[in-house]
Amino acid sequence: MIELEEAREIVLSQVKVLAPERVDLLSSLGRTLAEDVYDDFDIPGFDRAAMDGYAVISKDTDSASKKKPVVFEVIADVPAGYSTKERVRRGKAVRIMTGAPMPQGADAVVMVEDTEKEEGKVKVFCRVTREENISFAGEDVRKGELIIPQGSLIRPAEVAMLASLGKKNVLVRTKPRVAILSTGDELVEVGKTLKKGEIYDSNSFALFSQVLLSGGEPYRLGIALDKKENLLARIKEGLSYQLLILSGGVSMGDYDLVTGVLKEAGVKMMFWKVAVKPGKPTFFGIRKDTLVFGLPGYPVSSMVNFENLVRPAIFSMLGRRDWQRIRVKAILKKTVLSRGKRKKFIRVKLIKEGDSYVAVPAPSQHSGVLKSMVWADGFLILPQEVERIEEGKEVSVELLK
Repeated sequence: MIELEEAREIVLSQVKVLAPERVDLLSSLGRTLAEDVYDDFDIPGFDRAAMDGYAVISKDTDSASKKKPVVFEVIADVPAGYSTKERVRRGKAVRIMTGAPMPQGADAVVMVEDTEKEEGKVKVFCRVTREENISFAGEDVRKGELIIPQGSLIRPAEVAMLASLGKKNVLVRTKPRVAILSTGDELVEVGKTLKKGEIYDSNSFALFSQVLLSGGEPYRLGIALDKKENLLARIKEGLSYQLLILSGGVSMGDYDLVTGVLKEAGVKMMFWKVAVKPGKPTFFGIRKDTLVFGLPGYPVSSMVNFENLVRPAIFSMLGRRDWQRIRVKAILKKTVLSRGKRKKFIRVKLIKEGDSYVAVPAPSQHSGVLKSMVWADGFLILPQEVERIEEGKEVSVELLK
C-alpha cells in the first residue's frame, strides 16, 4: 500500500504536456492557455473621461459651490468614439461622455450630476481636483506587460481581456482524450429495467462529468462484463486514448479481474492500493503514452480518487499547476473518528453562521452512499495519525465546488 502523496508524485512523473492548437476566441472558454499573452499597446490607448460630464481646467472650479456656481462656455461636444481638436482654455469646457478622449488643455472632468446645462454654457456646482474622473492611458495594462501567463484557465474575464487585446484566436492546449469503462456483471445501462441484484452504472456518468470539468474530452466505452475476454477487448479499445479510467474490479475478490487483465494487455503497473479511505483499491499503470487508472467500484471511492489522482494528471497534461483544491477554515459541528492507518476523506457540508463557516459531516461516510457526495461541499481530511477531531475545533475543508 502506497501513501497518497507518493502515488500522486508517481502519476505526475508520467504526465506529458499536450501539444497546443489554435482556436477561435469564442471557442476558448474553459480551455487552457498554451502561450504567454503580452500587451502590444496601452489599454486604454489614450486619456479618457471616466464619467459623463464636462472636461475643464480644475483650477477654474476652485470657488464653485451650490450657492455660487462657476459658469463655463461649452466649446465642443465629444461622444464616446469621437474626439475634438478644440483646446480647453480658462473658462471653457467640453461636454464629454464616458470613454471619450480627453481634449487638450483639460485636466479634470466634472460629473454631469454636479452641473446645470444652459444655452451654450454650463453651471458647475462643485470643485474638482486635478486628474479627477479621468482614466489615463495604460491604466488597465501597459505595452509589453505580461497579461495572462500560459497554463491559465480561460474564463469569461480572460476572454474579455483577449478581445480587448484584439486576439481573434488563441493558442490553447489540446484536450486529453479520456476513455471511461465501467466493469461488473451487476451493472445496467441507464434507462433499462433493473432485475434483482442489478444496479445502474452511475460511475461512468460521474467520471464523464469529472473529466469534463477538469478540461478533458471524455468518452464512455460502456460496461465490460466480468469475463476475461470481454474485459480484455474493451481495455484494448481504451488503450488507444491518452487516459483510460476503469471503475470496479480492482479489489481482491474472485471476480475482480481488472488488475490481471491490465497486465495481460501490456499495462505496466506503477502502484496498486493507496492508503486513503475511501479509495484504497486503486490501480495506476502505463502503456506507451496511455495513463491507466483503475478506480474502485463504490461510487464515492471512485469520485474521491479521481479528485486525488486523475484530476491532477489531466491538469498537468494541460500545463496547469492549480490542481489543488481551495481550502477554507470552518468549525467542526460534530466529532469525527478515524480507524486504521489511512488518510480519511470525510464529506462535509459548509453552513455560514455569522462571520464563520460550520462544517457538518455527512450522516453516512460509507463509500457506497453516493448521496453523501450530492450533499457535501467538500472534504475534511484526517491525516492517518489522527484518530479523532472534537466538535468545536477549527478544521480545514477542501472545497468540491
